[in-house]
Amino acid sequence: MDKNKKFLLYGHGGSYNHGAEAIIRSTIKLIKKNYPDGYIILSTHFKEQDVEFGIDVHEYCERDMYYVELDKTSSEKGKYDKFIYKSAIDKIDKDTICMSVGGDNYCYDNWRRWKAIHERAVEVGAKSVLWSCSIEPSMLCDEMLDTLKFHILITARESITYNSLLKKGLKNVVLCSDVAFLLDKKEVKLPDNFIKGNTLGINLSPLIVRREERKGIIVQNILNVIDYVINKTNMNIAFIPHVVMPMDNDYELLSELYKYIDKKDRTCLISYKLNASEYKYIISQCRFGIFARTHATIAGYSSGVPILALGYSVKAKGIAFDLGCEDYVVPLDGFTEERTLEKRLIELIFNENNIRSILERSHELCRVNADKTISLLN
Repeated sequence: MDKNKKFLLYGHGGSYNHGAEAIIRSTIKLIKKNYPDGYIILSTHFKEQDVEFGIDVHEYCERDMYYVELDKTSSEKGKYDKFIYKSAIDKIDKDTICMSVGGDNYCYDNWRRWKAIHERAVEVGAKSVLWSCSIEPSMLCDEMLDTLKFHILITARESITYNSLLKKGLKNVVLCSDVAFLLDKKEVKLPDNFIKGNTLGINLSPLIVRREERKGIIVQNILNVIDYVINKTNMNIAFIPHVVMPMDNDYELLSELYKYIDKKDRTCLISYKLNASEYKYIISQCRFGIFARTHATIAGYSSGVPILALGYSVKAKGIAFDLGCEDYVVPLDGFTEERTLEKRLIELIFNENNIRSILERSHELCRVNADKTISLLN
C-alpha cells in the first residue's frame, strides 16, 4: 500500500440513512477511480448497517460503546470524544487524508464530536478535509470558525454555505456540488401500481414533522395532495423512504399514511430494504417528487425529475438555489394552510417542461463539479 494514498472517512452515522450512504458510495467511487491503489478506512457509528448494504472499504473503525454510554451521562460534553473514536484516531499518521463525510454534521450542536479526529490530523500533519458539506450560517461561532480554518480544504456543496464561509474570512473553501450527484442508479423491479414516468414520489420524514410550526399541518397537506392526485390527475403515487434509522424512520411514518389511502390500486409503498442506488433508480422513474430528505431530492434533481423540496435547512435551500429551482422549495414556515402543498404541486405540474429544461442544463454541471473535487486533495 502506498502510504500517501490512505483515506480515513469519518463522521458517518450508518447506511440506514441512505443520504449518508449516497455520500459514502460516491466518495469511495471517486477515490477508487483516482487512487486505484488507495486504502480506505471507514469510521462508522453502525458497521453492521454498512456491511448489510455492501459498503466496499478495506477496514472499519467503530466507536467504543463503553465511552459512548459514559458520555450520555456526562455534564461535560466532548470529554470522552477522544476515547469514543480512539480506533479511528489511532489510524491517523502524516500520510492520511482524513475526510469528514457527514454532510451536515456542522449544522448541529454536536458538531464538536468530530474535533477529536480533526485535531489529531492537524497534530500529526495529516490532511484534514471537510467534505461535501453544508453549514448553517447561524452556527458559525468563533469556536467553529477556529476549527474550520485548520482544515486543509472545505468543499461546500452549495453557495449559501460557500458565501457564508467566505464572508467569515476563510480561505480554504471551494464551491463543489454534493458528491452524491455522482451516485449510480441500480435498476430494480418497479412495484405494482408504479407507473413509469407518471408517478408522484412522496418522501416524508419524522424530522420535518417534529419541526413543523403547527401540529399536524404537514401530514394534512400531504393527505390533501394525495386526494388531489388521485381524483384530479391520472398519476399514481409512490411512498419512498430514504432514512430508516430506528429513531428517525421514514418508512414507519409513510406506512401510517399509506393506511389512510382508500384507493390502494393507485398507490404503492416502497420497500425499506433498498440501498441508495436502488432508491435513486426508483426516484428517477417518477414524474414528480415531493421530498423531505435532501438526498432524495438530489436523486431526483440528478435524474431530471421536477421536485418540491420540503426545506428546513440551508442544504435544501442552497442546493435548489444553485440548480435554479429555488422557487420549488417549501420551507416549514411556508405551510400556512392545509392546501399549501397542493397549490405548489399544481405550479410544479404547470411548469414541468421548464423545470426539466433547467435540470437538464444544471444537473450535468453538478456532476462535473462533484467529480472535480477529488483532484483538490493532491
